[in-house]
Amino acid sequence: TLNEEQQSVVDVIERNLDQKIAKTYLIKGVTGSGKTEVYMELIAHMLAQGKQAIVLIPEIALTFQTVQRFYRRFGSQVSVLHSRMSKGERYDQFLRAMRGEISIMIGPRSALFTPFTNLGLIIMDEEHEGAYKSEQAPRYHARETAVHIAKMCGAGVVFGSATPSVEAFYRAKKNEYTLLELPRRASGTLPAVYTVDLREELKCGNRSVFSRRLQELIQRRLAAKEQIILFLNKRGYAGFVSCRMCGHVLKCPHCDISLTEHKNGKMVCHYCGYEQPRVTRCPVCGSKYISGFRAGTQQIEEAVKKMYPQARVLRMDMDTTAGKEGHEKILTAFSAQEADILVGTQMIVKGHDFSNVTLVGVLAADMSLHVNDFHAAERTFALLTQAAGRAGRGKLPGNVVIQTYDPDHYAIRTAKEQDYEAFYDKEIEYRRLMHYPPVWNMLLVHVTSPDESECASMSQQVYDIASQMISHADENQSPDDRHLIQLIGPADATIAKVNDIYRKVIYMKTSDYAALISIKDGIEQAVKADTAMKNANISFDFNPMSGF
Repeated sequence: TLNEEQQSVVDVIERNLDQKIAKTYLIKGVTGSGKTEVYMELIAHMLAQGKQAIVLIPEIALTFQTVQRFYRRFGSQVSVLHSRMSKGERYDQFLRAMRGEISIMIGPRSALFTPFTNLGLIIMDEEHEGAYKSEQAPRYHARETAVHIAKMCGAGVVFGSATPSVEAFYRAKKNEYTLLELPRRASGTLPAVYTVDLREELKCGNRSVFSRRLQELIQRRLAAKEQIILFLNKRGYAGFVSCRMCGHVLKCPHCDISLTEHKNGKMVCHYCGYEQPRVTRCPVCGSKYISGFRAGTQQIEEAVKKMYPQARVLRMDMDTTAGKEGHEKILTAFSAQEADILVGTQMIVKGHDFSNVTLVGVLAADMSLHVNDFHAAERTFALLTQAAGRAGRGKLPGNVVIQTYDPDHYAIRTAKEQDYEAFYDKEIEYRRLMHYPPVWNMLLVHVTSPDESECASMSQQVYDIASQMISHADENQSPDDRHLIQLIGPADATIAKVNDIYRKVIYMKTSDYAALISIKDGIEQAVKADTAMKNANISFDFNPMSGF
């Protein structure tokens, strides 16, 4: 039985669907507010009318629990797609959909293209996730594609998240999407969240990866036979450089994006190409404790076993889930309470529901906060809020400990307070100031070549073509009609060479989306017409989610 808030959300959407009013909805519901129950109720309504539904989930790690819940309710009408399936297995599922043997398809962004004949509803859970953007050409985003497919089919679209993407919330504010809210948990209470300043831990002589507060809480939870999740924001290490004494992070003076440390002793901005020599002392406090941040899940697992030898520990990251059912085995074991502590990367904090987890430790919040990408604060806020949402989902209250060198950063402060609106207000002002999406549009041009000098000259030619087009457009327009277009680059990509292929990037920013389309078309035509550039490998990415 749905609670009052869930029922009112369902009523609004069903009423419009029944009247053939196909809108796009954004459900903003706190972690544990029962969004999945709302989705299932809406799908049941569609099935009763002989229509079909697509349910998008961001990644395979989330498939297991979600699918179990849908199977329990809808049985054999449900089918699944995921990246570990062979092409033959995917083909079989698409055939079943075409023949009308199934009515619900659950999967990542590729599930959007399920050939249903009478599609009534597309649901996109955890809408904020970066996995919904394709990193290979065509670089489509499932959010825009879902809206487009729904228009073609006369279907409704429902986006759901505890931490909607800035883009989706911006559109909801402009009334392009209908905003619906679930402000309270369906069961349990939101956990108490603490931040620990790692600078203070260092001053007190604690050089362990676990703060004193976290150590004490782990000990208590183990004694009470309750479960713990220890979360590291990244599998490998982040390339940003920071001071352990004062928390200062070295950033590009032109882009407000973290500088990346390279092996040649230089620190580079992968947005505009700015570089400077590596520093050995903090420019703010003079401390010698300044270096790149490095820590991995394997080191964390070893440290946990050493400090708590009595604890049963599971690790979940890309390495331990490589097999076809790797995620399922680990999640099933932890759900059955065969382990006390689960150590892992982002895949352990998204959407899972473990009723005995009463403590979540975020070991290094800064690892996602200071990467060289303008989405860094948004991703950090979402990750911390999602991580906090894993604690206290059952009858027992939960605690969350966020360890950071920057406790006053707005992303960390608002995540601690679970205040999305306060985060959004701050973040959208920053995007407006720096001309970043969604306030402006951005076009990222990738130029690649196996020859380093050819890559450099081709990227310069592309830059020159774009520059000429912008100048020519300005000449033919009155000052009132001109849209400012910023052209940045060419610069090395974040990873400047992959498999002996050199990579350069150029960025364009403007409030006029159509202007970017025409520049892209112009670059393509110029490249085709120039025989010297016939080997050019150029690709385009509108409003990129990554790629610096």
